[in-house]
Amino acid sequence: MQSKAEWGSDVVVELMQAYGIDYAFTNLGGTFRGLLDSIVNFAGNRNPQVIECLHEEIAVSIAHGYTRVSGKPSVALVHNVVGTLHASMAIYDAYVGNAPVIIMSGTGPMSVPQRRPWIDWVHTALVQGNLVRDYVKWDDQPHDTASFLESFPRAHRVAVTEPKGPVYIALDAGWQEEQLHQPLELPDVTKFAAPTRIQADPAALRRTAELLASAELPVILAGGVGRNRDAVPRLVELAETGGIAVVDGGGQLSFPNTHVLDATGTSLLNQADVIVMMDMDEPEQALTERGRYPRGGGASRVKPGATLISVGLTDLWIRATTTDFGKLYPIDLNIAADTSVAIPELTAQLRAMLGENPDRAEILQRRNARVAEARTAARKRWNEELRRDTAKRTISQAQLAQATWNVIKGEKWVVAGNAGGWVRRLWDMDRPGCTNGGIGGAAAVGTNLPKAIGSGLAAKEEGGFCVGFNGDGDFLYVPTSIWTAVHHRIPVLMIVLNNGGYIGEGGHQRYMAEVRERSTENLHVAIEFQHPSVEYTSVARGLGAYTEGPIEHPDELEPAIRRAFHAMKEQSTMALLDVRVGD
Repeated sequence: MQSKAEWGSDVVVELMQAYGIDYAFTNLGGTFRGLLDSIVNFAGNRNPQVIECLHEEIAVSIAHGYTRVSGKPSVALVHNVVGTLHASMAIYDAYVGNAPVIIMSGTGPMSVPQRRPWIDWVHTALVQGNLVRDYVKWDDQPHDTASFLESFPRAHRVAVTEPKGPVYIALDAGWQEEQLHQPLELPDVTKFAAPTRIQADPAALRRTAELLASAELPVILAGGVGRNRDAVPRLVELAETGGIAVVDGGGQLSFPNTHVLDATGTSLLNQADVIVMMDMDEPEQALTERGRYPRGGGASRVKPGATLISVGLTDLWIRATTTDFGKLYPIDLNIAADTSVAIPELTAQLRAMLGENPDRAEILQRRNARVAEARTAARKRWNEELRRDTAKRTISQAQLAQATWNVIKGEKWVVAGNAGGWVRRLWDMDRPGCTNGGIGGAAAVGTNLPKAIGSGLAAKEEGGFCVGFNGDGDFLYVPTSIWTAVHHRIPVLMIVLNNGGYIGEGGHQRYMAEVRERSTENLHVAIEFQHPSVEYTSVARGLGAYTEGPIEHPDELEPAIRRAFHAMKEQSTMALLDVRVGD
């Protein structure tokens, strides 16, 4: 197809349109002024539409949240060297979180005669991708407009190929602003699609099916399975075929908590004789029990003699710079595969094997009974904790999760954050894509609020909204994210968990003082937000949000959430509640 572009940057827009990019999450910079003009005037600010952000880290994080919920790759635009450096934390977070975000920055002009004194020199790098190369899948700095015709299709394909991740393209300001005198031929993007998904070794899958069929108590530990929505019902089918308990490892929902085989939060993992880990990038985290603050790995949760199987693509996602791959854990059978295609084949193999077993009904009944018993015990424990919390005069995260659920039950929501684990215990989480995975990624403070906004935008496309549980410390990193939600009418019900400081991190200081047998009287230093305390509602109100708070008494909680919820829905905006939590 022949390009209709008149200027170099028009071609960038045409390729984004060809790949169905709906939004460009943008913090303005002079090195992509050509591209911004092309989006606004050549494309009419449609496909992509500019989503205005007030910081580059916010732009990339909102893009990250959007792609986590929508399942679609996204584009973030940042300004040359300084914008890339501002965005670098969010880019790393997207890298660890396997988010296919295409970051495009301006640079140069690389032609020295075109550079303005000082500003175009200090904002230009050789080569700009070096700034983030250690935590993107691929980067490029195309020489001219014609080169971009290959650069963007490759970037898109690399980003969406499993294991997914961010890519980076530096766009020379010089060729963005060049007038085109000869029409270019646009590539047929269907010819540059991502490769097909990786299937498992048939012999390894058959061995896995044999082990699942013969196990006394098999358990599936599901990590990132839910990143592909269609994999969730396939995992349910596998569990039902074999009467297999499933523990959801957190992140994007991989298994519905309403299902009778959901064993999340139970002790069944400790009792399993066969454990199949699916998309678990750090087995040690799930398979050990430990306190938060002591160094070291902790005690193993794996029963002696249990067989450990891993299915996923973790070993294809290792770089030399950061150790995000975790400890090398001993595995009996390590299978490289995309779980979305491996699970159905494993189900077929298991169904055939159990179908030949005359004791199949008894095996499934026995397994189902053990899961039911464990679920009942866990539910009893949670209800007792909730009962104790409800008797308190301060607001607990359990009370907060329950009150929020009372208001939004029956609505189409996406949740960001987990309120101390209580969201999964108290809410009905049975819809693939209903969570963005929480802080996830690199556990980067300052990313949860903008990711919630990106998730809200994706939810809005499907007639829903986002509910966010956001720490007060995280909020203070990026409060100007709120302006983007209000300006673009993105529905987010944001609850700030106000405990007066970095209290979780403060536990490290208490632990250190106690280990060294020193005073704990000065734990407020560098931890508490006092003198002055922060008025979160004033900050948010100044950025246009509906606000209430601080809410300090449990009786005030549900009515305030209900009012905020209605304001959010009626105005399609951010409604923020400042809630003083006691835990």
